[in-house]
Amino acid sequence: MKKASYFLAILILSLFLTSCSNSSKNTSQKDSIKVVTTTDFYGEVARAVLGSHGQVTSIINNPNIDPHDYEPTTKTAKEVSKADLLIYNGIGYDSWAKKLGGSKKIAVGEDIMKKKDGDNEHLWYNSKTIPKMADYLATYYGKLDPAHKQSYRKNARKYIASLDGLTKLTAQIKQNSGNKPVDVSEPVFDYALADMGYRVNNNHFADSVEKGTDPSPSDIRKMQTDITQHKIAFFVRNTQAEDKVVTNLVALCKKNNVPVVNITETLPAHKNYFNWMKSQYQQVLNIQKR
Repeated sequence: MKKASYFLAILILSLFLTSCSNSSKNTSQKDSIKVVTTTDFYGEVARAVLGSHGQVTSIINNPNIDPHDYEPTTKTAKEVSKADLLIYNGIGYDSWAKKLGGSKKIAVGEDIMKKKDGDNEHLWYNSKTIPKMADYLATYYGKLDPAHKQSYRKNARKYIASLDGLTKLTAQIKQNSGNKPVDVSEPVFDYALADMGYRVNNNHFADSVEKGTDPSPSDIRKMQTDITQHKIAFFVRNTQAEDKVVTNLVALCKKNNVPVVNITETLPAHKNYFNWMKSQYQQVLNIQKR
C-alpha cells in the first residue's frame, strides 16, 4: 500500500512538472504561431505579417468553393483546435467558423472593422480593411510573441506599402467618377465602388440576389431601362454567381454598348490580393478612358 502511494505521488509530481514545463513553453517560447484563416486572401495578410515566425493555413483556397455554404470537415476542426488563432470574416459571411472551438478567434468584421450583422459582408473590397487587418495582426502577434513584435510591425508596414498601387489607382478613378450611378448583379463590389466615387443604383435588386430570392419584375424592368437608356456608367457582374436574369442583363448591356465590369467574390487561382484587385479596378479605369 505504501509502495502504491509512493508511485502515485511520483506520477502526480511528474504530471505537475510536465504541465509547468508546457506552460513555460507556451508563455516564454512562442517561437511558432499557428494561424488558421477561413479564406486564402485573409491567409495572405496573416502570412505576410507573421513572416518566418509561424505558419498559416487557409481553410478555403479554391475559388470554386462558396464560403457561405462551406461545411467544415473533421480534419478542419482538428487543425483549428491546434491553432493559436482563427481568423474569419464574420458578420454572417462564414458563420460556421464560430462553431469551431479550440483557438482564439478574430472576426475581421466585428473586431477589426467594427461592423455588425446586416452590414455588407464583402469587407475585402473595402480599401481600409486589409491595411487595418495587417496592423491589427502585428499588435496581436506581438502580444503572443513579444520577442518578435518589432518584426511583426515591420512586416505589416511592408505589406501595407505593397498595396499603395491600389490606393493610387482608386484615387485616379475617383477623379473622373463624378458620383455616377452603376447597376450591380450582387453587392460584392459595393465598397470598392464607393471608394471610387460611384453609387449603386439598384440596391433592392442586388440585395434580393444576395439573399437568394427572386428580384421583382419591377426591379428587373428598371435595370433594363437603365441599360437601354444609358442611365448607368457600367454594370458590375459577379461571374461566380450568375442566373438567367443576370445573363440576360449582361446580353442587353452588350447589345446597347453598356460596359460590363467582371468581378469575383473569391481569389482567383494563381493571383495574390494586389493583382486580383488591380485587374478589377483596371477595368473601371479602362471604361473611363473610352
